Amino acid sequence: MDVFNTTTWYIFMILLLPIGYFVWLYKKTFAYWKQRGLDYLEPSIPFGNAFDVVMKKVTLGELFAQHYRQIKEKGLKHAGTFFFWQPIYVPVDSEIIKRILISDFEYFPNHGMYISEEKDPLSTHIFNMENGKWKNLRAKFPAAFTSARMRKMFLIMENLSKQLKDNLDAYAINGTSLDIKSEISRFTTDIISSCAFGIETNTMKRENDELLKQGRSFFDDQWNIYKNISVLTIPRHILVKLNFRIMTREFEKYFSNLFQNIMKYRKEREIKRGDLADIIIRLTEKHEDEHDFSGKKPIDPINSNEFVSQMVVFFAAGFETSSSAQTFALYELAKNPECQSKLRMEINDILAKYDNKLTYDAVMEMKYLEQVVDETLRLYPVFPILPRVCVKDYEVPGTDFTIKKDTMVMVSNMGIQRDPEYYPDPNRFDPERFSNENKAKRPFVSYVPFGEGPRICVGKRFGLLQSKIGLITVLRNYDISLDRKTTDCFKFEPNELILRKTGDVWLKLKQI
Repeated sequence: MDVFNTTTWYIFMILLLPIGYFVWLYKKTFAYWKQRGLDYLEPSIPFGNAFDVVMKKVTLGELFAQHYRQIKEKGLKHAGTFFFWQPIYVPVDSEIIKRILISDFEYFPNHGMYISEEKDPLSTHIFNMENGKWKNLRAKFPAAFTSARMRKMFLIMENLSKQLKDNLDAYAINGTSLDIKSEISRFTTDIISSCAFGIETNTMKRENDELLKQGRSFFDDQWNIYKNISVLTIPRHILVKLNFRIMTREFEKYFSNLFQNIMKYRKEREIKRGDLADIIIRLTEKHEDEHDFSGKKPIDPINSNEFVSQMVVFFAAGFETSSSAQTFALYELAKNPECQSKLRMEINDILAKYDNKLTYDAVMEMKYLEQVVDETLRLYPVFPILPRVCVKDYEVPGTDFTIKKDTMVMVSNMGIQRDPEYYPDPNRFDPERFSNENKAKRPFVSYVPFGEGPRICVGKRFGLLQSKIGLITVLRNYDISLDRKTTDCFKFEPNELILRKTGDVWLKLKQI
């Protein structure tokens, strides 16, 4: 009996010591903000302030929106949180946020996301790139989205909208409801493929579902939430040693073959379309007359992996973010028939001035349409967090606090855009919030669905234009209402970094 008790005691101690050390280490980690003299949200072992994300109760975007609200309710300008053991600085004061995103960008130029050409070649895209390499690349892309090029791409978008109408007509004539996200995703896939890469995918005609399937696989991966947690908590050099990757090998192989073939085809035939693919292909070549951001030496060309990576991120962002935005807009318009009627009236009135033809100038005149899109992206910013990493110690103006180098900063645009200080009754859909008069009452950074400053989304104009064309196509031709298959309980997909509704949005269409 004594032997058993002694053995049991030793086993107990062997188990207790590492547990005790683990708890001590966590408590020491959780003392970070207290030692720095900054107010913080009380963490719990082992998840810090991230318990609800781990349990898949909320998305990452919702988590940091909750943190934003909790900090704001305490009357603070900023505070510390913990994502597991990782300290994260969360600003809520509009002036501090403006400085981080814009005025003092030099202190916060990087997103801090995982990037490893060796282990995950497709991670080397513009969203993840850092410092000088990002600057050189970022300077080239605006040329793809000038007003002149947007007008040319509009013609492609408008032509593809006719196929969208044909598809929707079938549902309206038969009186059957439809999963609107599915149809809009096909529409945006055909648009980004044609406008940016010069390929006709015909996914709306059901002739090429493989491209759409592969594109969706990136967002539908059930492991995405755990990958995001890993990126936010584990140092990059350790992830590299663990052979960590965001993209699956199947995804990488499919898109590498697709985009390498596009580049080969264009180079062999000397095809120049002046589109996004042309710009990225040009980046694979060295041009002695084009210097880097320092102005002292030619820009180093990107390699084949980096080429494919840029093409992939623009494709994925181009079809998924815009289809999500249009789906959210149609969901809200179906719930709010008075807004739907007002938008339809504007569309018809303005098109009447252009002989009922949809033109680029007509779209630009539709101010209420713009308000509807803005209000949709206020409620549902597709990328609901704006991560930044502090690259050198930063004294926060108006405070006695210094953000240390390598600290992760999380700006919650979802939190900002649902702040009742800026948007009374913030969960209500109300496009009038974006009238010129109402916009003038709010701080500049109270609306940042695309980010702001040098890191603002380079494809913003493209995304907005294709979203507007999609909405015009639906609203000018159909009265829309929610089908009973659309769930009243509105939740976001917990596995995703971007905002996507859990479950489908089923609509009924009635031809006008």
